[in-house]
Amino acid sequence: MCAAALLTACGSSDSDANELIFGGAWSRPTPGDATNGVVYFSVTSPIDDEILSVSVPPAIAGEAMMHETLLDGIAPPAMPSMDHGDSTGEMSMVPLESLPLPAGETVVFEAGAKHIMLTDLAAPLVEGQTFSLTFELREAGTQTINVLVTPNPPD
Repeated sequence: MCAAALLTACGSSDSDANELIFGGAWSRPTPGDATNGVVYFSVTSPIDDEILSVSVPPAIAGEAMMHETLLDGIAPPAMPSMDHGDSTGEMSMVPLESLPLPAGETVVFEAGAKHIMLTDLAAPLVEGQTFSLTFELREAGTQTINVLVTPNPPD
C-alpha cells in the first residue's frame, strides 16, 4: 500500500524505474462560499514523461485542471506572495493541456506559477482534511497522491 502517499505516488508501474516522487502536496483551506480551490506540490520523474490529465473525486470537486499563471503572457518566476512589486502587467491564468516532466528535473506547482485548480468544490476544504488527486502520465500510467489541506506548505 501507499504509506508515504504524500511523498511518492502509487501507480500501476511494476518497475521502480517509472516511479515518480511527489513532494509536499497541499491545498489551502477555503471559505464556506468558495467554489474553487488550488493544489500545490512538486514532482520529479526519473525518466522523460508527461502529465496528460489530473482528476479529483467528485466528493471534493467537479474538476481538477492544470493551470499556469502568466504575467503579460509570460510565466514569471515563482511569486508565493503574488506581489509583483511595481509591475503593472496583466496577470492571466491559462489551462495546460499536458505538462512535460524532463528526467531528473523537479517540476514545482506553487502560487503564482503552475498549480492544480479545483473547480465546483463540493464543500469547503477544511484544515486537516486529506483527499486524493490522480494523474494520468504518458509513461508512468496512473499515479495517485494524497493532498493535505493546511494553511501553509508542509515541511
